[in-house]
Amino acid sequence: MATRRYKVNPGEGEGDVTEEVGAATNSKLVELTVDIATTGVNVGGSTRVIDRSEVLQALRKIENHIIKSNWPPA
Repeated sequence: MATRRYKVNPGEGEGDVTEEVGAATNSKLVELTVDIATTGVNVGGSTRVIDRSEVLQALRKIENHIIKSNWPPA
C-alpha cells in the first residue's frame, strides 16, 4: 500500500508538520494517512490515484464530523 503520512502535535506550527512515506507508526498526537495506491478510486471501470481536491474534501468531512460529535470521543 502506497501512503503519505502527515503528523503534528498541538502547539506546533505549520512548519512543524512532518510528511512521511510508509506504514503508520504513531509518533505525534494528530496523524493523517492518505492511501495513494493507483487502485484507490474507481471511475468508469478503471482506477486512479486520489487527487488533492478529494483529500481536501475528505478532510472537511472529517472536520465537520469532529465539530458535530461529542468531545472527547467515547
